[in-house]
Amino acid sequence: MDQVRNDNKTNKISMINRIKKDLANRLKKIQDYLTKDKKFENKKLSELGDEIFAAFEHAMSALDAKTNILTELKARREKLKQWKISSFKSLFPINLRYLISMPFIYGMFIPTLFFHICVEIYHQFAFRFYGIPRVKARDYFIYDRHLLPYLNWFEKFNCIYCSYSNNLLRYATEIAGRTERYWCPIKYAHRINKTHSQYNKFVDYLDAPNFRDKWEELRDFSDIKETEDKSCDFVEKKIEKKKDTIA
Repeated sequence: MDQVRNDNKTNKISMINRIKKDLANRLKKIQDYLTKDKKFENKKLSELGDEIFAAFEHAMSALDAKTNILTELKARREKLKQWKISSFKSLFPINLRYLISMPFIYGMFIPTLFFHICVEIYHQFAFRFYGIPRVKARDYFIYDRHLLPYLNWFEKFNCIYCSYSNNLLRYATEIAGRTERYWCPIKYAHRINKTHSQYNKFVDYLDAPNFRDKWEELRDFSDIKETEDKSCDFVEKKIEKKKDTIA
């Protein structure tokens, strides 16, 4: 058991070192770009934060993949259960505002489902025609909050409903983002927050001389395919290692 813990600790340290190296490389590229470009615009300076944020997001995702929180959940199940309240207490006394709003909340499931069907039809057909890599639903539709032992059945149901609705919007945003990259990859003149994953790759607003060439380059989605292939390799190696540990 001690040997396994030591191996896990060593692997985690190795992972952190790789992440630090990746962050350093990304920041070095940004620094080189700032040094070379003498006509650096003020607008581009604001985009620097987006690039750094994306790098840290990548780092945190890698750490999350390495940390098996579900194992910790299993070990702490009984302790967490102490914070559970009955469904009766969740429903009563009845809050009039909640009661009035319920038809509007749960009634949204029908248009949400219809939206999902329409998005998926477009996604599966159009992306094949354009040669755009299809978005992997499993990367967006995450359901694990219902496993928490401190939630009652009513709270778990609401968590699943919320997860589905919000994950669907994230999924649709990525589909729309890849479509925008294919058809109109131009950045806005105004600064916008919380852009989709493809936005920072777009052509600058006034970059007319290079627009056509860059647009054609952006229609090559090999960068997404390469990232997804690396992600698949990482997951497969993790599964194989888990099997070896069990054996």
